[in-house]
Amino acid sequence: MTEEGSGSGLSTDDLPPMRPRSYASIGSYQHLRGGKSNGTGEGEEQRKLVDIAGGEEHENGDNSEPIDIPDIVLSTSQLDLDTNPGLDTNPDSKLITKEEEIFSEECGADPFKPVTQVLDLPLSTDPGLGSLSETESCESEPGAEEEEGQGDDSGDIYPETWYFDQKHVFIFSEAGKPIYSRYGKEENIVGLFGVMQVLLSCVADDNDEMNCIRTEDHLFVFRCHSPLILVAVSHLEDSEDILSRQLQYVAHQAVYFLTQSRMQKLFKNRHNFDLRRQLTGVPKFFDSILDFVETDDSFLLTSVKCAPLPYQLRSDVASILLTNRVPQLVFAVLLYGDQLVTLIRPKQYTLAPQDIHLLMNYVKAGNFRDHGEKWAPACLPYFNSGGYLYVHDSYISETSDICLILITNEQEEHITMIDCKQKICEALSDQGLVEKLETAIKIPFLAKEPRLPHLRHFLYKSSSSQQLVSPDYAPPYHTKEEKQRLHQIYCSVYDKMHCGSQLLSIYYLISETETVVGYVTNNSELYCTFSPHITKPVALNFIDKLLRWIKREENRFFILGSGVY
Repeated sequence: MTEEGSGSGLSTDDLPPMRPRSYASIGSYQHLRGGKSNGTGEGEEQRKLVDIAGGEEHENGDNSEPIDIPDIVLSTSQLDLDTNPGLDTNPDSKLITKEEEIFSEECGADPFKPVTQVLDLPLSTDPGLGSLSETESCESEPGAEEEEGQGDDSGDIYPETWYFDQKHVFIFSEAGKPIYSRYGKEENIVGLFGVMQVLLSCVADDNDEMNCIRTEDHLFVFRCHSPLILVAVSHLEDSEDILSRQLQYVAHQAVYFLTQSRMQKLFKNRHNFDLRRQLTGVPKFFDSILDFVETDDSFLLTSVKCAPLPYQLRSDVASILLTNRVPQLVFAVLLYGDQLVTLIRPKQYTLAPQDIHLLMNYVKAGNFRDHGEKWAPACLPYFNSGGYLYVHDSYISETSDICLILITNEQEEHITMIDCKQKICEALSDQGLVEKLETAIKIPFLAKEPRLPHLRHFLYKSSSSQQLVSPDYAPPYHTKEEKQRLHQIYCSVYDKMHCGSQLLSIYYLISETETVVGYVTNNSELYCTFSPHITKPVALNFIDKLLRWIKREENRFFILGSGVY
């Protein structure tokens, strides 16, 4: 099964002029089932993207030192917009290891040094978390490893419960260097990383590739996203395909902060390079994206969940975004938690659901509300895996939970994005749309709304827009355990319908607690949960009525055509 991507033939003529960057778009993700390498794991017909953030190669781009792009936390109380920001560099802000010094000597000087503007803040080695103190960005405090690594009296590195966690995820380099472990500290299990790397090497010596290992109660899935190797170990009922897609999200989370071309460059001349220094502060984003893909239905269907809103309200908000757009703006996105409120985009470009998921995770895990506004580079792998876009995050009011994301391809335009954000927020407030949005979004959407007896929950995906609608979880699925159980059932039904070469159009699952029906057409996918007492003819009749009801309400559930310029 291939995930749905996004993209079309593009031209940069409609976008503002760009400065050349030394980021080349390099495809690297190799399907272990024999697919073609294309950088995101998607087919070439789904990608067709242009590097609007990368531009042409600089004269010494291939030989330049890796770039640490700063993450600048902006607070409106600290900004003086009438002040000429100027440019400055902070040589004390970058902590360089011995390996990085050697790497810098081999690669040459960096023609694009990171700069900080307006604010007197130290630059951060973490491109997504703002400024860190020297002690925070360096090694942990003495004794911390020993304290966390202590296990029971038998001398185990971890307590016995570590071996029974439902799903482990590991990342290491092709040379076996540890990068990330979902539970615990990776440096405490270096030997385990070595064993996994040896397994892969032994199989590679026979001109073969390791996909998975199945035991009685565990599934080990191996995926290569060069130069990274990712491994998932699960004793849930996840399929190989589901775990593979989850690992792909984790790999793309790394690309989000470093870009694919930069990771390739880091390992080109130093096969044993330790990537953890470049990912300072990023593990919490790995943790968050794993929690997201394990519980969110939009991940399962490769779609974006839209907040149900009156059509006119959503159109009015999109109109304000368009009216106050500046030429440097490429995308503007409004998010409410894990739901999309609206967005504006050029008609030549689109954002894939996977890229929007990464933006949602960045807002959720970044937890930057206390810091005011945030300006940081971001690589959206399905848009362009070889270069950065630049993202300004803020909330539309001090008390609102609605986040406004402004995306440009110009690094120096963060003051312009601040002005744009202020104009948008003032226009929303003047027309009373902030209060209307807050009120409409918080209205519960329940499965009883279609007035179909026995219907408990459903997922509906529009294939053309790649958008999802689903009601809130209600009894008997209101607890965390029951939500997770139903999600696992949806995953199982989805896997049954999409495995193999032929797609099933309908799948009927009966259990003691519920009846779940999957129904797939060329235009949509629908998964319904009914009470266990419903009969098959009645369930199929209700599915037909539900599809008709969703069609009548599609202007409320989906973003259809608005916000394109």
